[in-house]
Amino acid sequence: MDQQSTLLKDQAFEAYKNKNFKAAAEIFADCIAVLDKEQDFISAAEMRNNLSVVLLELKQPEEALSILKDTDQIFANANDQNRQAMALGNTGAALQALGRFAEALSAYEGSADLFKAINEKEMRAIILKKISDLQMKTGKQFQALASLEAAYDQNEKKSVKEKVLKGFLGSLINKITHRS
Repeated sequence: MDQQSTLLKDQAFEAYKNKNFKAAAEIFADCIAVLDKEQDFISAAEMRNNLSVVLLELKQPEEALSILKDTDQIFANANDQNRQAMALGNTGAALQALGRFAEALSAYEGSADLFKAINEKEMRAIILKKISDLQMKTGKQFQALASLEAAYDQNEKKSVKEKVLKGFLGSLINKITHRS
């Protein structure tokens, strides 16, 4: 990443932080164009991930999905499982926003698996909660409870609220499955 693309990236993040999503989208797009021209495809893929988040904030899921095309594969080819998992998570979010729930669930599950493989518990918990939400929306309540329980298992330092919820989920799952 050269000086120009670094400056653009910083400006885009500043605009995003200030909730100026339209400006952030434009600046991320400019940054991607510079990085593509420099043939820095990994950095460009990372900026595409960032742009997809902004596009979802702007309620443009089709554009978010389009901008993510092949980003997970670029990171897979670079053996960067963390950013590959992020790309799959962002793909899942775009697909979910489009109502393409089965595809979203598949993307989220791929993301969760990668985060598990690299022992990234915090991000895995976030994705598991998204999986649970999607399972609930699609009538898979039992799977949703199990995914939510797995999400709470990721955090070793649980708040009191999380401990109570985890206990409640465990009790509920035990009652449903007739475990003691």
